[in-house]
Amino acid sequence: MGEASGVDQKISECVDTALKKLGENVNKSIYYYLEKDFNLERFEIPKKPEVFEKALTTIFGEQAAKTIEKLILVEIRNTFQLKRGSTLTFKEAVRVIKNSCILT
Repeated sequence: MGEASGVDQKISECVDTALKKLGENVNKSIYYYLEKDFNLERFEIPKKPEVFEKALTTIFGEQAAKTIEKLILVEIRNTFQLKRGSTLTFKEAVRVIKNSCILT
């Protein structure tokens, strides 16, 4: 379990780094609404990626949510050396990372 929580921590850091690129106030607001409206805390995002994706879409609309997701995926690809140009969603990327960590 320790290794998985380390992976979750790295994924959370990727999300945080990407959201900070939107500005500190936007970053704080997103986490506030995730907790308030979706009962999703920062550390739970890697465990509940589908809730996170749905929350972003609800808060920002589909197009803006996709843009934010792309920012997050850039951080994830850089951190976990995922193949560039892949069309993974955040949820799929989390699954791939967790599966590859279990296999190694």
